[in-house]
Order: sequence, then structure tokens, then C-alpha cells
Amino acid sequence: MPQVAGNPAGPLLRHRLSIETESGIFMYRDLKLSGSPSPFALGETNRGHRICVTRPGIRRWKKYRTGWVGVALFALVHLTTGPLQAGIDWNQPITFERAYQIALAHTPVVALLAAELEVAEGRLEQAGLKPNPSVGAEVENVLGTGPYDGLDRAEVTLGISQLIERGQKRQRREDLAARSKEVLQWNFEEAVARLRYEVRQAFSHGLIAQRNVALQVELLELSRESEVEMGRLADAARASAIELSQARLATRRQAYRVQSAKRELREARAALTAFWNGINPAEFELTGELALVSALPSFESLKGHLETTPALARYQAEKAVQEARVELERARSHRDVEVFAGARYLNEDGGNGALTFGIDIPWQLRDRNQGNIRSALAGLRVVESRQALRRQELAGDLLIAYQGITSALEERTSLESDLLPSAEATLVETREGYRSGLVSYLGVLGARKTLFEIRIAMLDATQRYLKAQNEIERLTRPATLPVTVSDPSIQTHR
Repeated sequence: MPQVAGNPAGPLLRHRLSIETESGIFMYRDLKLSGSPSPFALGETNRGHRICVTRPGIRRWKKYRTGWVGVALFALVHLTTGPLQAGIDWNQPITFERAYQIALAHTPVVALLAAELEVAEGRLEQAGLKPNPSVGAEVENVLGTGPYDGLDRAEVTLGISQLIERGQKRQRREDLAARSKEVLQWNFEEAVARLRYEVRQAFSHGLIAQRNVALQVELLELSRESEVEMGRLADAARASAIELSQARLATRRQAYRVQSAKRELREARAALTAFWNGINPAEFELTGELALVSALPSFESLKGHLETTPALARYQAEKAVQEARVELERARSHRDVEVFAGARYLNEDGGNGALTFGIDIPWQLRDRNQGNIRSALAGLRVVESRQALRRQELAGDLLIAYQGITSALEERTSLESDLLPSAEATLVETREGYRSGLVSYLGVLGARKTLFEIRIAMLDATQRYLKAQNEIERLTRPATLPVTVSDPSIQTHR
């Protein structure tokens, strides 16, 4: 994922931006943003790249300082290698990275992030506001009985009161709102990681289906050649009519398998294009390697990467939110003080005036906010327990995936190193025996069928390997946000 940094460089719609990607660091100047009133704006750089950033972070840069980077960090659409508006050449094979970039550029997650960040920005802004003062008026000693009949002894007081927050409540509210905003970034991080995993699974399935079609078509061509050869033998009275019928049936069955493989390929392509949000080309080809890595890392080394993945690292942000909530509840245990001051007019004796002032201090006789503090502290243990539970679930999923990839690798290795050479040698020997008249043509067909069954089994093992490999990558892929790794054996008790 690109790493982004930026700052205003003059007018509102012109900015400097630096983006660090796997292929290098791109520096942009005079970033131009669209003038639409939408909550997020499409920007075009001097290099022709399209990016997406939300407006709140830009216009509030001076106040919050983290808004612009935080927004552009993820709403960037991951910086494609070329302008998206240039179109996609479907005549060229689609790689996984290209398929992923198309999915990322068309996912509604970006718009969702813009809306959620706008919500968080609003809460952060509201959290930093001080309480408004109150202005009031009071009239006393009027419309009574006896000497208080009428307005002769009326007293009119005009005053202003102000609530003074104690315990740094405003700072605590801002901290809680800021920490909650960071959780949104982790939500997007997880969403992007999940999208990458799902696209890779669909891409791998499509690539396997594409290879299966090629394999089935190759076998169909051989079946047709066998049918022609069997017809020639039948004409020469060297094969029976039953053998010829069996050869024709085998060709029809293989033609059916080809059609079935093509249907599976169409379904696999449809599953991939479902991530492209409306882009549905009629035909396109996938390209990628199906090579298996024979040297797998140990399970323990893979397990050690779990703490840096978004699924677990996000709990550091959630813990920070809960800690900020604890501090806020503790601050609320310090009751606020209200001060007031004003002027009083006394109508009696020709009218006199006086100043009035006072203070209201709550008497914390029973409610010291102890219940909410206790609940917030328990919330910390809830976050830690959820993290431990999630860690256990991920470790279990990783173990299952590791066993799956190990099993698929062993099966593929056995097929490739043992059975495949034997089947190929058997086919060569059977053909030589057929030419010498020692073996019937049915023997050649049988040897050929065995060879292709082994190749199909190898393709199936490759598919299971890729599925497990994608699962392991999902479980161990490190987060792009800064991560503080904690010792899972240490629990916090408060």
C-alpha cells in the first residue's frame, strides 16, 4: 500500500503530495482537485495519476494537522500504474495486480471511508468546543399581595452564567474522538486486505479454470486423433466396430468435459468481475504463475507474523479508544462548576442597583461517576479478551491453512516426481509396443488416459495449494499502518 504525505502549498486546491509505493517514491506538485461539492474529490496529478481524497481533511489541515494525511492515506485508491481514465485493454492478459487495482478503484469502500471520516471529523470538532454561556433575566416581588401588589417593589436581575469544566474534560473528549477516528483507518485497512484476499482467490480460481480448459481441449484433440486412428484400423479389419464405437463415445465425452470446463471458466470470470462493480467484459485472459514453492517457512515463523496483521494490530487502536474512554469517565467524576454574575435593579425607594454574583458547586454526596468508571475499566478487559479470542481464531485458521498447503504440496510433488515420469514413460513404451504390434491401440488410449488423469490431479493439487497460500497471505500479511507489537502473554488488569 502506498505511504502518503502531503501539505498545502498555497491556495486550497493546489497541494504538494508524495506517495511511496513498491515501485518507488512519486513526488507531485500543484495537485489539482475537482471543484464539486461532494464529500470527497477526485484529484489528478502532473503525472496523470488519479487519486481520491476527502475534502474535510484538506480544509481542516491547520486545525487538526492529521486530517489530510489520514484521509489521503487510504482514500488514495492505491495509485494505479497509469491513468484509470485511459481505459483497459482487454486484449492484453490481466495480471493479478491489475485485477486488484481495478477492483480497488471501483470499490464503494472509498466512498464509505469518506463518509465515515466526515462523521469522525464532525465528532472531533464538536468534542473540542467549550460550553456556551447562558444569559438570563429574573423578575421578583411583583403581582403579589399586600405591599407586593403591583410593581412598586419589583426587583429585576440580568445576569450571565458560565459552566466551567473541570478535570480536563474537553481534552479527554478530543482524545476519545481522535482515537475513534484512528479505528476507522484500521477498518479501511482490514477492508482493503479482505478485498485483496477475495480478488486473489477469485483470480487463482479463474487461472486454474483457464488452465483446465487448455488441458481438456488438448485431451479432446488427442481423442479425435484416436477416433480417426481407430477408424483407420476398423477399415483395415484390425479393430472391431465395438472398439470404434468406444473411441467415438470417448470423443463425445471429452467434448462434454471441454464444455463443462468452459462453463466453469465463465463462472470463475464472473466471480472476478463481480469485484469490478459493473465492468463485465465478454472475454479476457488471465496470466500468472502456477509455480509452487517447495521450501515452506515453518509454522512458528508464520505464526509470529500474526501480531502485525490488521486483524490483531487494530486492537491496539481499540485499546487506545477504551483507555481514552476511561480517562474521560474519570474526568467526569470531577463535577463542573457554574459561575454567574449580573446586575439587579430594585424599584423600591426610587430605584437602586446592585451587582450579584455566585457559584454553583455540585455536592458529590452519592454520585461520583464510579459506575461509568468501572464500566470503562471493564471495557479494557473486554478489548483484551476479544484480542486474545481473535488471536486464537487466527492461529487456528493459520494451522488449518498450513496443513492444507503442506498436504497439497506433498501431493503435487509426489505426482510430479513419481507418477508423472512413470506415466510418461509408460505411454512412450506403449506407443512403441503398438508400432511393433505387441500392444493394441486400446492400450495406448489407456496409457494416455492415465497420464492426463495425473495431470488433472496435479492441477487440482495446485488449486488447493493456491487456496491455502492465499489464506496464509491473508492471515500473515502485515499492516501498513504503524503497529505496536505487544506481548500476548501480558494482560492488563486495572
